Amino acid sequence: MLINASALDEATLREVRDIYEDGFGARLRAPFADLLADEALVLMDSHPQGLAVLRPLGPTGWVFLRYFVAASRGNGAGTRLWHAITAHLAARYSRIVYDVEDPAEHDTAPAEVVIRERRIAFYERLGAQLLPVRDYLPPHGDDTHPMLLMAANLGAATDPAGMDPIDVPDLVRGVYLHRYGLPAHDPVVQRTLSALPTRT
Repeated sequence: MLINASALDEATLREVRDIYEDGFGARLRAPFADLLADEALVLMDSHPQGLAVLRPLGPTGWVFLRYFVAASRGNGAGTRLWHAITAHLAARYSRIVYDVEDPAEHDTAPAEVVIRERRIAFYERLGAQLLPVRDYLPPHGDDTHPMLLMAANLGAATDPAGMDPIDVPDLVRGVYLHRYGLPAHDPVVQRTLSALPTRT
């Protein structure tokens, strides 16, 4: 079952924090207490099995998946967490959007490339789509590094034959504005938009 992290006792929250810190390197982590300001959902059985942290993207009808991490890999916990959160969100949002690390990022160690490729393949198996967005540079304090964007449709927007067409420029603008506070005229946003493939 899914439980809001704010309803958990301190001992269980420590377990959730361990899952979070095991799943994300220091460069990618926000302070754990900051996660509770968003919708932080924990997949529970007798112990926490995974964490998803979500933030609405303003009036777009979309939601941004800030963090997604399972307690262990290879036992289906990640798939169960994904199905639980997407079912939970489907009544409120039409699309879930998130960023992932780019396997092709310069100077990435071979073992890390494999991890990043497997992460993308996991989401694609669950119906998500890797978007044709390059030069996407979400700000993380003083550390900015390129990421990739993925999205999946939810609820009534779901097309059983595949994802509905996406207006990628609107999605890019929505993520930068409502997740990172960067308006459309910001040079970082303009750089990403200018690198999008031209439509024919």
